[in-house]
Amino acid sequence: MTPESDTRVAAGHRGGPTVADDIVRHIEQRIATGIFAPGERLPAERALAAELAVSRAALREALSRLETSGLVVRRHGSGTRVAREVPRGASLAARLEHAGEDFTHSAEFRELVEPQLARLAAQRITAGELAELRDLLAASARDVDADESLRLDVAFHTLIAHASRNPLLASLGELTANWTVEARVFSHLAGDGRRISHAGHLRILAGLESSDPDEAMRAMATHLYEIHSVIDDYRGSAGLM
Repeated sequence: MTPESDTRVAAGHRGGPTVADDIVRHIEQRIATGIFAPGERLPAERALAAELAVSRAALREALSRLETSGLVVRRHGSGTRVAREVPRGASLAARLEHAGEDFTHSAEFRELVEPQLARLAAQRITAGELAELRDLLAASARDVDADESLRLDVAFHTLIAHASRNPLLASLGELTANWTVEARVFSHLAGDGRRISHAGHLRILAGLESSDPDEAMRAMATHLYEIHSVIDDYRGSAGLM
């Protein structure tokens, strides 16, 4: 997102997504994945606008929308903070409008990147990281809502990316998790999807625990194929295909 894209969107794409729409989605993703934690203060407007390469006017419009939806709280003199209690459905449900357009690209991207990350992680993961993965799976096995299920899913895959011990691939894996949030929404809206996801994560963990690169890579590839099928089924039943 650039200041030039601000002008281009305003002038030539009035019927399509605006820069403010993109900013809203970006900040929603950061909140959903825990990068911006409940109660955390967001960077100052000037710094955040520079980081996102957008105008401050577009950023203010996006923050105003996020405040209306209950995701952030804005106070004069104290800046903008993530709400301490994010309204249920405010983050996941709002993304459904955009998820379909990202689904195919997201699936292809994950299928190329994540099996290789799992393969490397099986050779390099530490005992402490394995314990963290077990904790995440224990938490996801509980009766959690769709937002928490998504957060745990993203944390699981992000940790595997970092366990590859390749900083470039780890960064790519983290970007994968953030870029694909919209398309992952569907797999967390129904209990069957969460159950299938959890079972896939258990198989991936088994491959990592056994330090078997091929098993971990196959388990990840199978997991992604199963989730792809879950999302296809959900979108079909909802008339979104």
